[in-house]
Formats: sequence, C-alpha cells, structure tokens
Amino acid sequence: MGALTQTQLLIIAIIVFILILILILILRKQKRKTPDLPDTKNILQAIGKDNIQAIDYTRHKIVVKTYDIKKCNLNALKETGAVGINVVGPTIKFYYPTDNEKVYQSLKLERNG
Repeated sequence: MGALTQTQLLIIAIIVFILILILILILRKQKRKTPDLPDTKNILQAIGKDNIQAIDYTRHKIVVKTYDIKKCNLNALKETGAVGINVVGPTIKFYYPTDNEKVYQSLKLERNG
C-alpha cells in the first residue's frame, strides 16, 4: 500500500472538518436548552402574596407594585434567579434570563388561584 494521494488527503480533511462541524452544532444545541422556570411560590413568598397590589409586565420586565416595600425580601427574590432588581418607591422591577412573560403569567395565576 503506497502513500496517500493529494486527493485522498483532501477527502479525509473534508470528512474530518464535517465531523467537527457536526459536533460543534450538537454541543451548541445542547447549551440552548431552556432552564426551568423559577418557582412562582418562592417569588410570591419573597415579595409577600398579601403585599402585592398589582403585577404587570412591561418591556420584558416583571413589575410588582407592593403595599409595603419593607415587607419584601429582596435577597430571597434574588435567590429565585431574578436579576436587574430595581426598587422605586413601592414598586419592584425585575427579570429573569429567559421566559419572563411565562413567569409573569404564572405569577398572576398563582396569586389569584
């Protein structure tokens, strides 16, 4: 058996390149799996279910107007995965890395149910 020709080497290189490309695409797809939604019960507990005047959804953020901001446990809210927590008067604005609208809908259902 003799040495490989340039054509054979080129074919092997193309096959290796395609296999690496497929592997990269598979790994990227696995990383895109969406994380579980935060537990709305924990969010409501951190804010205080009876302390909530209104829940809104504005510009991809969850906006909660409270009766008394001092009753809110912002550290517990942060532990649920909330980021960008901003307190303005009696209002808390925050968001999650993904699926904020689903979290908002779940909060409304959990609060009313």
